[in-house]
Amino acid sequence: MKTLMLTTALTTLMSLSIATAHADTWQIDADSSVLNFVSVKNETVAETHRFTELSGAVTDGNLEVSIPVASIDTQIPIRNERMLKHIFASEEYSTITVTSELDMSSVDAIPAGSTLPLTVDLDVFLAGTTGTVEANLQVTRLDADELLVTTTSPVLISANAFKFSEGVEQLRTIAGLKSIDLVIPVTFSVQLALD
Repeated sequence: MKTLMLTTALTTLMSLSIATAHADTWQIDADSSVLNFVSVKNETVAETHRFTELSGAVTDGNLEVSIPVASIDTQIPIRNERMLKHIFASEEYSTITVTSELDMSSVDAIPAGSTLPLTVDLDVFLAGTTGTVEANLQVTRLDADELLVTTTSPVLISANAFKFSEGVEQLRTIAGLKSIDLVIPVTFSVQLALD
């Protein structure tokens, strides 16, 4: 009986060890990653902004990314403050989160130096609202332990869908502008390293 219990315990431990070994985690290298978005005012004036911080990982195909809204950089401090207040409601919501499920079997099969086109749905939580957006990506295997994920076309964030169109209108009024577009193109280049 003791032998049976010992064998069962060892088998369970081995199974857990194997499961852990296959639980690959790819960590975002924040220093080698960029996240930009574009605002268009008065119909023709486009400006590129960015978030300077992001973190996250892909574990067994489950992607989770966190973006501190306070890391916004529009090159104009007062505009940063206004966006934090009227768009991101930063006093209540300090972080944008992005989650998704990735087909890691396809990613694992990419040879070093090669790329894979990938279309995924991203679930985005922004200022109290969650929405799903489509992202067209290109995954490049830099080497055995490094991946580069880039957008091949902008991810479009709708102010109406994410319920911050009133905030955009407040910004327009404060700045004395004729218009601010309600669809915001987002692009990113994210490098991941196998942990």
